[in-house]
Amino acid sequence: MTRRISVTIGVVLVLAMLASVGSAQAYPSPGTSVTNIVVQNTSTTVGDTAHLTVQYYDTDGNLDHTNSSVTIEPKAVQEIKTQDETVLGDGWQGSAVMSSDITVAAIVSIKNTGVPGADDGYTQGAYNGSLQGAETLYFPSVYGFSGIVSRLTVQNTEGSEATVYVSYYKRDGTSMGTKTDTIPAYSQKTYYLGDADDLPFDPDDFVYGSAVVTSANKLAGAAVTTWANRSGAYQALTDSNRGTTLYAPSHYRFKASPSDTKYGLFSALNVQNTSATATANVTATYYTRGDVSGTPALTMIFTIAPLSAKGLNTKTGGDFDASEFEDLSKAGGGVADWDGSVKIVSDQQLVAVCNTVWDQAAKAGVYAMVTEDDGAESLFVPAQYRREVSWGWAQWSALNLMNVGSSTIGASDLTIQYIDTDGNAVVSFSSSDLPGDLAPGAAVGLNTRNGGDLDEGDFTPLGTNFIGGVYVTGPSGSKLVGVANIIYNNRASVYNTFPEP
Repeated sequence: MTRRISVTIGVVLVLAMLASVGSAQAYPSPGTSVTNIVVQNTSTTVGDTAHLTVQYYDTDGNLDHTNSSVTIEPKAVQEIKTQDETVLGDGWQGSAVMSSDITVAAIVSIKNTGVPGADDGYTQGAYNGSLQGAETLYFPSVYGFSGIVSRLTVQNTEGSEATVYVSYYKRDGTSMGTKTDTIPAYSQKTYYLGDADDLPFDPDDFVYGSAVVTSANKLAGAAVTTWANRSGAYQALTDSNRGTTLYAPSHYRFKASPSDTKYGLFSALNVQNTSATATANVTATYYTRGDVSGTPALTMIFTIAPLSAKGLNTKTGGDFDASEFEDLSKAGGGVADWDGSVKIVSDQQLVAVCNTVWDQAAKAGVYAMVTEDDGAESLFVPAQYRREVSWGWAQWSALNLMNVGSSTIGASDLTIQYIDTDGNAVVSFSSSDLPGDLAPGAAVGLNTRNGGDLDEGDFTPLGTNFIGGVYVTGPSGSKLVGVANIIYNNRASVYNTFPEP
């Protein structure tokens, strides 16, 4: 049976396109973008080679190119680079639909060049490809002011024209109106929060909030947010991502030195109430990594108006006072030395994303918070790297795994394999290789450069030019979720892991 994966790719944004913006504000430029699809074969059976077909559609819905030459061995990873599809030409914009005879997992990696606000002109983003379309898309985190601006790309995954309704809300729940539009079959449109022609309101009247997109057609989508010196991206969320309990496996409030003016890492949650009528009563509980006592480091209680969102930022406070996050301190006294995870519980269905920001290094990434139903015995992680060149580290990766089930996962029952592009397990961790058991709500981190919760030398067998993925297996009935970071010396991105089909 063929599985179709909707992947919104190739959204090329250049500086010249920003000259006609219908607003007085000066928004940051994203530079020029090029996209890769990183794909992992989710079969673990020898001989189950995946045969892929990638169809590229332009913004008018025309099929411009088909690539049917990609094959991937079980558990293996391949990168499909849009820039290698030379028939598309420079400046091509559009979307892609990928089909496979074996179920695969895919992320889209976006490299931006010529970014005026970045010291070296580079920024990065990544988001998960959609296994199927949905009639409702949620964007919990959208921005539109001088320091940060978002673009929402919506893809029509069906063979007939789609009528779409794009509704916007301020953080306080104020409706900013609805834009009605049409999208050709298999095509996509991008809505820029800095352009009055794309919006049902004046861009100068909006700072940040959320958006909901509906249609009778099945849709997929992605949001790209641009700061002056960094960028982030995440896949549109759907009803399958909603829950009254959500988890963030990876969260930070960290400075290398208390005297630093910028943080090494901090995190921000943007939580959206999907109810159109009821206010959500929400509790956010922060847990310290490695603390097996289960004692919360911080508990926040708040409400969210219907169809609106709230932001919780460990550095600035977001929609709260920054001082409320000073309890996130392992050493006490408000010292920023904390990392851990977050659990959110509500009486209404929520969706949420988490922003990870490397403040000093001007890097950022975004991932979706997950529900317990997203937990699985086995996970696939399509993009992991360990690349060192003559001048130093060029690219590496981090993986944060969280137990969202109700039972402890023993270290002896957990195996983490790093898989190369041929499907071979190069390094495998289990039992005493790991720091210990994973209690309910606990998380563990692995980093191919510094080891994370493991030792730095544990990743030496990967060598200095590793490109591949990860396959994680736990015991029967376990519920694992994960978040992966792709980190370069000058940029970074974050994405969600994939449960085994």
